[in-house]
Amino acid sequence: MLKYTLIFALFVVLASCSEEDLQAQLLKSENLQNLDGAGQFQHEITVSNGIQVKAQGNVNGIQGEYFLPGEDGKQIRVTYTADATGFHPKVEE
Repeated sequence: MLKYTLIFALFVVLASCSEEDLQAQLLKSENLQNLDGAGQFQHEITVSNGIQVKAQGNVNGIQGEYFLPGEDGKQIRVTYTADATGFHPKVEE
């Protein structure tokens, strides 16, 4: 379930890409798994076009956020939690 939530978040980010975004470069990619031996994980991705994705959690739940460039040049921030009750996003513009 949680794996699918991360995949969904990635598709949201990819769906927002434009032709100019094809030239964007990956600036940071960090993937830490099984932190402290308890199944904890932490992911972070930063792209040169302003897209950022961060998530952390374990098998019981995920907390994360991602930033997307808006049409007016301002970043759109989406924070979310995902657990057994579903995906719970909050959009801030």
